[in-house]
Amino acid sequence: MTLYMRRIAAWTWQPCLTLLLLSIGGEVHAHSSVKGVGDFYAGVLHPLTTLENILPFVGLGLLIGQQAKRAQETVLIFSVALMVGALGSLYLPAQPLVSVANLFSAALFGGLVAAAVSLPKSVYWSLGLIFGLTHGFTNGEGVTGNVRWYLFIPGVGMAGFLVTMNLMFITDYLVQRKQSWIPIAVRVAGSWLTAVGILVLAASSKAFLKA
Repeated sequence: MTLYMRRIAAWTWQPCLTLLLLSIGGEVHAHSSVKGVGDFYAGVLHPLTTLENILPFVGLGLLIGQQAKRAQETVLIFSVALMVGALGSLYLPAQPLVSVANLFSAALFGGLVAAAVSLPKSVYWSLGLIFGLTHGFTNGEGVTGNVRWYLFIPGVGMAGFLVTMNLMFITDYLVQRKQSWIPIAVRVAGSWLTAVGILVLAASSKAFLKA
């Protein structure tokens, strides 16, 4: 990982922790139920309140960190794609299957982490692009009422950047310690993520079929 990316990660870990703590404080809607939080921060918190989003964000961060320099650009690709997808949701009708794709991405990222395979850089870029668009689309649906989309949508992109960047940094740092058990622990975390993703996907798919 380059020194530049390390400095960014070191600078962003505190805001990331603060936002995560705020997201635990209560359910967040488009305007946010947290008093004093504007549209930008509502956008940041919006993806952090559902398993559909947070699980894949974590999985992608682990995957990028596991690959070190091979895939670090995926963080930026994913963040930009989140904003593009959110913007697209303002003009396109709702797509229920996009939520299913988002849950599938959690299982996919976790599976890749568990397998610890090294794929071409273009594959990681494509994953960041495709699932950035789908996650951005569902989060963009949170722009309702008087929410200012030009603040909310950059907040969504910032959430993706903060989570994936910090997890990438932490994972890469741990793996570089050269302790034999650390790569195994990362792979186990990936397998757990896959299991949880499959369970949530199965439950959501069942509810979708009933509907």
